[in-house]
Formats: sequence, C-alpha cells, structure tokens
Amino acid sequence: MSPAIELVENSLSHPVPAPGPLFVLSVWRSGSSLLYVLLNQHSKIALLYEADLPLLQVYLWGRLRKGGWREKWEFWNQALSRHGIELETLPDQVPDVWEATRIAYQSVASRKQATIWGEKTPHWYHRPLRLAEKFPDARFIFLWRDLHAVIGSMARAAATHRFFRRPSLARKALLGNERLKEACDALRAQGRPVHEVNYEDLISNTRECMQQICQFLDIPFEPQITSLAGGDRSAISEAGSQHHAMVQGDRIVNHRVQNDVLSPARGAKIDRYICRWKRRHGGKWPKYPMEVPAETRPPRLGELWFDRITNQAVFCWDKAVNLAYALMPAALGRLWRARRQQALASQVVGSKQEVTE
Repeated sequence: MSPAIELVENSLSHPVPAPGPLFVLSVWRSGSSLLYVLLNQHSKIALLYEADLPLLQVYLWGRLRKGGWREKWEFWNQALSRHGIELETLPDQVPDVWEATRIAYQSVASRKQATIWGEKTPHWYHRPLRLAEKFPDARFIFLWRDLHAVIGSMARAAATHRFFRRPSLARKALLGNERLKEACDALRAQGRPVHEVNYEDLISNTRECMQQICQFLDIPFEPQITSLAGGDRSAISEAGSQHHAMVQGDRIVNHRVQNDVLSPARGAKIDRYICRWKRRHGGKWPKYPMEVPAETRPPRLGELWFDRITNQAVFCWDKAVNLAYALMPAALGRLWRARRQQALASQVVGSKQEVTE
C-alpha cells in the first residue's frame, strides 16, 4: 500500500458524519452513472438518478401549489417509480419546486437511513450556482472526462438511443463543460465545498478516488464503494440500459478511447476548445487530454459567438417543449409519448439490424 493511500485510510478511520445534500454534476457520457452506482453503495449516501425536478418548474406550472405535480413528474421521466417513491408519501401541495425536491431527496434517503442525499445529473450544467443558492448546505462533486471520449461516446450511443442523435448535443457538451468549470471555480471562490474527479483516474485508480471522496464528505471509507458488484441500478431506466453496459456489469473496465467515430472537423473543434481552456487555466484544466496538437489554436470569436447563440436557441426550444407539455391535456400527452416510444423502438431495431449486417 502506498504511503498516500495509507494516510487517507488513517484520516478516514473516525471522521465526523456531515449530513446534507450532495450534487454530482457533469456533462453527458462522462461516467457519472458509474460514480452514482459506486457512491450509492455507501451506507450513508442515497442519491437520486437524473430525477431533474428543479428543471421542471415551467412544466409543473400551476401544479405545485394546487396539486397534481407528483403525477406530472412521474409522467415526465418516471422518477417516482424508478426510485421506489410511493406517490402518497409526498405532499400533494408544495410551495415551490425546490421544497418538492428536498422532500423527495429526504424521502429516498430515509428508507436507507442515509445522511447524505441529493442527485447525480448531467442536465444541470447551467444551474450549479442556483443550486448553491437554494441549498446553502450543499456539497458538489464535478466529474470531468476527456471531451474526445465524451463526444465519441455520444456518437456510439446514438445507435441505440434517440436522445444522443440530437445534432446540438455535441455543442451542448462543449459549452456545458465550460459552464460547469466556471461554476466550479465560482463556488470554490465562495468557500463552498467542491471536489473534482476525473473519469480517467476513477477507472484506473478507483480505490484512491473513492477514498478522497469519502474524505471530502467526512464519512468513513467503506470498501464496497470501489466495486459495482451488488450495486443498485434500479433507478437507471431500461431505455438507457443499452448504452450503460459498463454500469450493468460487476467490474469496472478501463475501455480504450475510440476516437475513430469523430470526424476530423469535430475532433479539431474539440481540440480548439480544449486549447482555449488550457490557456485560461495555465495548462492545469482539463487534465485530460494531457496535451493537444501543437498547431492547435483556440476558437475564433465568430465561432464562439455562433456556438453560444445556437446553444441558446436550443435552450429556448427546450423550454418551449416543457411549456407545451405543461399545457397539453394528460390524455394527449400519453398518446404522444406512446407514439414516440413506438418510433424509438423501431429505430433501435433498425440500428441493430444495420450493425448485424
């Protein structure tokens, strides 16, 4: 055992438990599902999996104070059934979406008698500071991964999952990663408890990474959090299980990065953004990749503005979709959802056939 690991184990032998909310934030395909399963192996931690209730304020408009928000939330992403939350255990009327979120978190944690509750989600890249405002006692774990691997993983997942076929998603990941880092630095400057983890380190040295997380959370280290064996995946929806193959297994596998799925143009764009970030952070962030091609230059002002304007337009469109679902009669919403699921199933079957052929 290395002296560093021995020092960490000694320091974690009798820590003082510190209850409260924990948020695990990243962009998509960064390994947050893996970290979620590992963290929830701990007896003191009970996180929700992409329940995303704070993002649904527009969608739940008029339902929080008047009733019916629980049913609408369940329809949106099946969060209650995925987490085993009985609808009747939550109040039908709540003052706002933030109080509803806290109640839901604590409801799940109480079943496990966990002291640390919260959520892992890749959808809050624009909300960490808002979360800190509404949950002043919160702690944050930011998970980073080489953006080449992130966007390459998105391209592979698109074969079986409709969400990853969105042409705007790669741009969202680039800008979302930047916004997460800005929020991370801002929270650290405010003195908020922040911890950063790199996916590449997590899979290559899982034990040390999880020990460091336990130290950050002031909880004792438990060996089972270094393994997927026996982990609870019930909250991970079946629709997403095909692109969560690694999480469904019992072993943490260090897969070789496959950049061949990225076009030269997309790979160069990623390099330009990474070059921009490394220059802004003195070469220290992002940690991976270690370096970019020597001839790489940061994106020009026109590219930056185009990406931001396009991304903002997509953001407004997503809000409009939320509002449309909020105003849509329940029966029509169920019919629309059923037809989308049928279309998705047909697309997945077609993609599998193409791969087989």
